[in-house]
Amino acid sequence: MSSPESEDEAVSDHLGDESKEEKPPRQPHHVRNSLSLDDVIAFVDGYIVSILFYVIVPILAFPRSDEYRPYISYFATCTVLVYLIRLWNYPDRIPASQYFRLHAAPELNWEEQIVLITGGGSGIGALLAETLASRNVPVVVLTKDEPNSEVDGEIHPYICDVSDYQQVESIADRVREEVGDPTIIVNNAGVVKGKLLLDLTEEDVIDTFGANTLAHFWVLKAFLPAMIKKGSGHIVTVSSLLGVVGAAQMTDYCASKAALVNLNQSLRFELDNRYKTPAILTTLVLPSFVQTRLFSEIRLPTSRIWRFLCPPLQPHTIVKHIISALQMGESTTIRLPWYTQAARLMGDGVGLVPAWLRDFLQSIAGADHAMRAYGPKPDAAERLAMERLHDNT
Repeated sequence: MSSPESEDEAVSDHLGDESKEEKPPRQPHHVRNSLSLDDVIAFVDGYIVSILFYVIVPILAFPRSDEYRPYISYFATCTVLVYLIRLWNYPDRIPASQYFRLHAAPELNWEEQIVLITGGGSGIGALLAETLASRNVPVVVLTKDEPNSEVDGEIHPYICDVSDYQQVESIADRVREEVGDPTIIVNNAGVVKGKLLLDLTEEDVIDTFGANTLAHFWVLKAFLPAMIKKGSGHIVTVSSLLGVVGAAQMTDYCASKAALVNLNQSLRFELDNRYKTPAILTTLVLPSFVQTRLFSEIRLPTSRIWRFLCPPLQPHTIVKHIISALQMGESTTIRLPWYTQAARLMGDGVGLVPAWLRDFLQSIAGADHAMRAYGPKPDAAERLAMERLHDNT
């Protein structure tokens, strides 16, 4: 069965054969320059809500006299509130840390790391590999195709279909012998078919779950034992916002990504409570639309207000947050962009958002029609509509 190794490779399944030809060298991604809600949130969190802001402003702005005591008291109250808000969020970090602490985690020593990335031939995986290699970090890349150009000396590509358990086991032996045991695993490989459920073939479903879900199990089974013996490491699981909330024409993709959300959580419980290795950390990545070839034909609202509230993501943004999570030394969840925080309340299993509101927001976003450029034409919905029309005439 065919099983593209990274999300960017799946386009050929529904957009024709031209993408099966030799790919040109990867071009830099266009960087979005327009202001977005994420920029505003970052500014507020970094400056306006800074504890130092409420300490320095009253000292510099107001003379030390009784006349200005109310203003100083106001800023002091704000300072206390900021502390309380951040203290409220702290307990959520405790189970994600390898131990109780009131100080920052030790800085990650990159000189001691070996990073393994699946789906590293293009898109997010390739950019992450290049970024880490530029820091002289050895990077093992599991890719389906031969690299199109020379790779950095610190990048070690291995041809492997990660949906195939036997191939992963065979490559794992070579990686251990030639590079060493990975200390960081980034499970990033994935595909999308972009078809309605009734248009999906048996092979489509097998391919999707093979690359998007089973590959994570096979890679972990091959490389996790060495981490457990060492007692430390970090596992990054790249899922999707669509693993939390569903959308039409994405049934197989959404289901395969939803499995990763529970895989990540269950794995952390096993590491902490059964293997007794809380120093092996887990990071779950839940991005929305990322501007890669995988979703090059997706149709989303183009208004300024939409792009402000729900900006498309660039691969370098995901890479930046993954590296920050690795350096932080804690298990965490990366939700990007900011509006995806709402998905924590919108999933059917949570039930905190009424179904009518959930459907209304889904309609505004146009999520159920965003993939219409993908799949066969006419698709199953159009064919059945024509059959109903024919039967009624």
